Amino acid sequence: MKAFQLITISSVALIGGLCSFVVQAENLMVDFSKPANSRELILAGGRSPAPIIVETNNDRAVAHAAADLAGDISRVAGQKPVVQSDFAGSDKNCIIVGTIGKGGVIDELVADKKLDVAGVAGQWESYVLQVVRNPRPGVKQALVIAGSDRRGAIYGIYQLSEMIGVSPWYWWADVPAKPQKCVWVHGDSRKQGPPAVKYRGIFLNDEDFCLRPWASKTFEPQTGNIGPKTYSEIFELLLRLHANYLWPAMHPGTAAFNGFPEDRELADEYGIVMGSSHCEQMLRNNVSEWDEKAFGDYNFVTNPGGVLKYWEQRVRENGRFDNIYTLGMRGIHDSGMPGGGTEREKAARLQTIVADHRELLARLVNTNVAEVPQVFCPYKEVLPLYRLMTNLPGDITLLWPDDNYGYIRQFCSETERRRSGGAGVYYHVSYWGGPRDYLWLCSTPPALIAEEMTKAYDLGADRIWLLNVGDLKPAELDIEFFLKLAWNPHSWDGANTYELFGKQFQRDFGAVTAPEITSVMSEYYRLNFRRKPEHMGFPTNNLFTPFEAAQRLAAWRTLAGRVDALAAQLPPESTNAFFELIGYPVKAAALMNEKCLAGSEAAENEIHRLTAVYNNDIAGGKWHLMMSDNPRRLVDLGVPTAVITADTASPSDANAGIPRIAGADFVEVNHRLVMQAAHASAFVSGLGARWQKIAGLGYDGEAVGIVPATAIVHTTPDAILAESPYLQFKIGVQNPGDWRFTVRALPTFSVDTGKPQRYAISLDDEAPQIISLPISLDEHNRVWQENVLRNAAVTSSTHSIVTAGLHTLKLWMVDPGIVLDAIAATDNDQTLGYCWPAETRLPN
Repeated sequence: MKAFQLITISSVALIGGLCSFVVQAENLMVDFSKPANSRELILAGGRSPAPIIVETNNDRAVAHAAADLAGDISRVAGQKPVVQSDFAGSDKNCIIVGTIGKGGVIDELVADKKLDVAGVAGQWESYVLQVVRNPRPGVKQALVIAGSDRRGAIYGIYQLSEMIGVSPWYWWADVPAKPQKCVWVHGDSRKQGPPAVKYRGIFLNDEDFCLRPWASKTFEPQTGNIGPKTYSEIFELLLRLHANYLWPAMHPGTAAFNGFPEDRELADEYGIVMGSSHCEQMLRNNVSEWDEKAFGDYNFVTNPGGVLKYWEQRVRENGRFDNIYTLGMRGIHDSGMPGGGTEREKAARLQTIVADHRELLARLVNTNVAEVPQVFCPYKEVLPLYRLMTNLPGDITLLWPDDNYGYIRQFCSETERRRSGGAGVYYHVSYWGGPRDYLWLCSTPPALIAEEMTKAYDLGADRIWLLNVGDLKPAELDIEFFLKLAWNPHSWDGANTYELFGKQFQRDFGAVTAPEITSVMSEYYRLNFRRKPEHMGFPTNNLFTPFEAAQRLAAWRTLAGRVDALAAQLPPESTNAFFELIGYPVKAAALMNEKCLAGSEAAENEIHRLTAVYNNDIAGGKWHLMMSDNPRRLVDLGVPTAVITADTASPSDANAGIPRIAGADFVEVNHRLVMQAAHASAFVSGLGARWQKIAGLGYDGEAVGIVPATAIVHTTPDAILAESPYLQFKIGVQNPGDWRFTVRALPTFSVDTGKPQRYAISLDDEAPQIISLPISLDEHNRVWQENVLRNAAVTSSTHSIVTAGLHTLKLWMVDPGIVLDAIAATDNDQTLGYCWPAETRLPN
């Protein structure tokens, strides 16, 4: 491919007053072929590379990114441009970087109508890249990168880096840049912004087993911890991914972020907004920084003065930087708030604490406290307390948590959507806690992230998106997907999950192998959606039937073989990146299934061998101690002593000789019907709502949800019949009688807070029956635990079928947040197994 053209169709989304996108077609190309003449804007490959002019009135964050751009051009073309603050006079071609409205050459170009900043100027974190002819005396042409603010300029810089072939993961995943003899640009301009979500970032968490050992012993042993050198690399990665927000690592044994005074200076130098986790208020790290001798007990009931003194100290130190302050109070380390009392007393105490926090901010940061970014995260036990709070100031951002397994626990009500502080989401793709950890491999499907996060966005969560990424590696793929989605949630339409996801593979591994890599990873996420690798151990090794175990093992073996075939096709320089991003997670997950379903000690040994390769061989030992295949040393990750005897031939699970019944799309086989929701005979829209297929979600790779998330909830059969969308299934039955219809949905939470998630079902002319999914607001609830471990909520209803032949089943929307996966029906007590038998669908 000789040229890279970046043409993006931006969408417009204006729901409930949320921000919209600039509608802009882009026509700016980077070309790597030899230009036809010397008049082209050549960045590198000529006698000398085009210099990068950074206006002196820009802050150090922009200058830092410009220096990175020079390094990126050198990686690609072997020539490193100079970075300077003025024009040398002999620069026929150059790159000009600056911020709109700061004076200097950028504003001169705007005033002279040479630079078009319409739709960018005055926006948040927006930018334009434009070719400008004769920008200054003696300069023939320039590629101008102009940001609406400092991060806008930074994102424009890193956008150019990506266009010339430098992946955001060039360092963190060793993705190589393809060498080019010439790099030049032509065309007009590219505009981007503003982002849909204002603050977009990650939380480094549970770093005990990988990130901290690697940082302290491999990457920066001089600090013996996660320190400035590590955070410098993290900050750069965030900016290359167009993110802006970080909750730093905070577990026991990890040095507090502010324990290194240069850390906060570095964050400002890079332009990163700093915060602190849901249990660490006012930028504090309680585990490392709370000093009982200096401050007393960490208890606001018995020692309010000491606790306030502790918080005030940090605000004084960091108040001049760009921060989002976490308000409220929890325990020292991810535990409930000290002080005891009833739920209402705790809620009242939280309101007092929030008021005291705001007094500190008004006194030490900005007298107009509403202008200081603040967040309140009702995580775990705080969520029911929030529901009892009566006067949380409206300018504070509400950060809704998921349930730690990818399902958002609460969404904004109409009243909450009108709050000036807005809302956001704290989401997990890594977790330490009950019912089981998943700290090893990253296996949350991009489609689940998209379904839940776009639903939250449409219901008002447009201020903060924060992703718990564990050790950062190996969550690279989910991190980029999440952050790209945060920029434009409506780039996802349900059907294009892997089209969006696959763009990263095309960028990082080339167009030839990208489709197969995308297909491999879609299967990786599908199989792990049924059961995560970390959840395959005791006592789950007896959940699968022998036939299901055989099918699952065969699928994983096939997938591992495809990975080996892909690895053989890639050039040697891509070996490290492929192993880190694709090879290790897929093969390790396959081996975990082999170990748990077949009791293979050899598979256990091979996991250890692959992990040793990761830690010792990849990139010359760069990632030594970055991978642990048994975080927390859980017994679940051992070799089981009792295993399933896999049965590869189970006649009861075969659908041979499916009979045909006139008009039916699904027919009874062996006294059962099995139907995937996405294969419904008809999708019938309702009043202002419709069912939408979701690619990449569900046990078989496709599920069905409702759009929009703001659709009206219907609670009576009459309203359902009149206005709700429904899925229609034409079914053929041979044996009349009482049939039990079982629906497998995802364990999502209702958009109507505190209510169960519901659907309605009817057969033929029946009135719709409203069925509620199990509801739990308590993480200790066993039903909820089982549901999130298997990513399924199963409910049933009984319907009488009087005559054999054709019948019509309908599934109606009640709550718009529901996601349906599959439906099964039996007229006897046969079990369906864990994954359910094959679909009894007639071929077209």
